Amino acid sequence: MKKRINKNLFLGIFFFILFIAAIVVSETGVLGKINTVTVVMANTKIEKDTILSEENVILAEYPRELITDDMYRHISDVIGKTAVQTIQPSAFIDRDYLDQSLLKPTKDHEFFPIPNNWLVKLQGTIRRYDLINISAVYVGTGQDTGAVLQQNVKNEYVLENVPVAYVKGSRNQEVSGLTSQNDRLNGNQNAAQIELSLTLEDFKVLEKLTKEGYQFVLSY
Repeated sequence: MKKRINKNLFLGIFFFILFIAAIVVSETGVLGKINTVTVVMANTKIEKDTILSEENVILAEYPRELITDDMYRHISDVIGKTAVQTIQPSAFIDRDYLDQSLLKPTKDHEFFPIPNNWLVKLQGTIRRYDLINISAVYVGTGQDTGAVLQQNVKNEYVLENVPVAYVKGSRNQEVSGLTSQNDRLNGNQNAAQIELSLTLEDFKVLEKLTKEGYQFVLSY
């Protein structure tokens, strides 16, 4: 004759197991981790041009629905990279915040100084690491007569997202903010020369347009 299972004992064991499981889930944060992703965040305020070390960053949980592909997930991915802007404490580290080696010469990209007579104006608010767009304005070739035409080339940017390698003053020193790294209104000196990270083909595009009577406006 088969023994009958004590229903109350079975239910008691079942709910006891559920209780223990709930405690484990609560203590380990398993459910929370399902809805979050580990990302790299600033541990302290990180100033522009800081080379990141382990002291600057921590790992933290971030809501999964707010995660983007540009967020770093591992501390090893940011160590040794340079901050291109000030990063506040507890801010996640985004790829746009760090130098992605765009400012290192490669077999394709080099640093090209842009002659000031190629520019409508060299803005003193532009800083190193900015990604700028370049538009062209027709100002004449010196052989034109009558009113000077003012028109954008094809109403499009000539080049987009061009890294600024250097903005230098007359003493060949980098122009930076006077009161802080983020101070664009007050530079520590007047901008006298800008260098851009370009391919040779990009530079030739600009050179050709200047010979056709165009100057450039830099925007960021």
